[in-house]
Formats: sequence, structure tokens, C-alpha cells
Amino acid sequence: MTAAAALLLAILIWASNSIMVKVILRELEPLTLTWLRFLLAALVYIPYTAATWRRAPGYTPREWALLVVAGVALVPAFSLTLYWALIYTTVANTALVRMTEPAWVLLLAALLLGERLTRRQLAGLALALTGTAALLLLGFKTLLRRHRVTQVTAHAALAGTAALILATGPTHAVTIARETAALSPRGWTLVIVMALIVTIGANQLFSYGLQRMTAGAAATYSYLTPILAALLAWIFLGEPVTVDVVVCGVIIAAGVYLVNRA
Repeated sequence: MTAAAALLLAILIWASNSIMVKVILRELEPLTLTWLRFLLAALVYIPYTAATWRRAPGYTPREWALLVVAGVALVPAFSLTLYWALIYTTVANTALVRMTEPAWVLLLAALLLGERLTRRQLAGLALALTGTAALLLLGFKTLLRRHRVTQVTAHAALAGTAALILATGPTHAVTIARETAALSPRGWTLVIVMALIVTIGANQLFSYGLQRMTAGAAATYSYLTPILAALLAWIFLGEPVTVDVVVCGVIIAAGVYLVNRA
């Protein structure tokens, strides 16, 4: 599979993820959904990690730090905040905010990786300044220089899941258990799909593409996320695409375009 095909498929899966989340949130709180999604993914990641740990090159202290940051960005920071956002706003709105990821990737790439920014890119960054989670991409980009895609993805997801459980388990475990016991068969089906296809499958695809492209080039594929997400939300949820969404989308797209244009 080419890097472009892997990135496109990952974006399509992530766009559909918001639709599934909207449906599941009718039954679960965001925290419970995050727990179930990543605990189910851990059932795959833990055996894989145990089987491959001895063959994998050891992490340096700096790589351990990047791995933990990437895991926290993936699990509690990104997924949990996205679920909370989807309670209060539409799929299209959350997708538009996520569309600014390329701007943040390039800014952090300049600060942390020494990549040079042009004046046009700086102007676009100012226009598109509404943020999300580029630390995950940059952490992965650095780690993937020495480690395999599958191993880094699994280890980061496990690190983020552990951080989530340690931070919220003592206060929310009883509530999470109660909501889990009441989950419908449809809800379980969607959670399993999110765990296996969205968490494991899409992250593997995106990491595969990121390993073969620069961080900025890979992030430009998020241009398609709001378009696909809005289309899927209109088809499956009946969410209207308003003039405000279109205008804001054009402004953000213009900023991100300037950021990524050479």
C-alpha cells in the first residue's frame, strides 16, 4: 500500500468515527466510552507487546518521554476531549477544529525538529490558529526513526490507557462499570468497531503514511476530514451544513493552505 492510500483510508475511518461516537453517546458518558474503546484495544496490544518486546530496540529516556506524551495525547487528551465536544456541537464543527492540525504540526515541527517556515506559512498559521493535537504526530515521527510502526503505536496506546485509568479509575470506576453493564448490543458493536478499526487499524495506517512522509505533508490529508465528516453526518445523522460552517471552513482552509504551501 502506498503512503497516500494509507493516509486517505485513515482519514475516512476517522471521519466515520465521529458518527459512531454521536450514536454511542446516547448511551454512554465520554469517559466510559474512552475506557471501553482503549481497554478493548489493549486486549490486542498487550499480547502483541509481550510477544515482540525482546526483539524491539530499547527506548532511550527521551524516547520514553515522547512515547508517554504521544499516548496521553492519543487517549485522554484527544479522544476524551473529542467525545465531550461532540455532546455540545456538531460533527462538522469538531472536524473544522481538527482541520487546523497541519498548522500546529508545522509550527511544532519548526520548534522541535528545526523545519524552516516561510512567511506565507506564518501568515497562514496566524489565520488558522485554533488548535489540536500535533504532539502525537511529532512524537510518532521522532520515535519512528528507530522503531517499527506497530510497536510504537501499541506502546503509546497502552501508555495513554494506563494514564487514563490511573487518573480516573479511583473516582469513576463504579460509574463506568454501571454504564458498561447497561450498554446495548448495538452500542457494544460500535465500541468494538472503534477499538479494532478506528484505534488499531486507522492509527496503523496513519503511522505507516507518516513514516514515509514529512510531518507537514502527512498532516495535509486532514483537509478531507471536515468534508467527509460533514457529508457522513448529513447522511446518517441528518445534521445540516449551515452557512456559518461553510464560511468558517473556508477561512480555516485558507489559513491551512497558506501554511502548507511551499
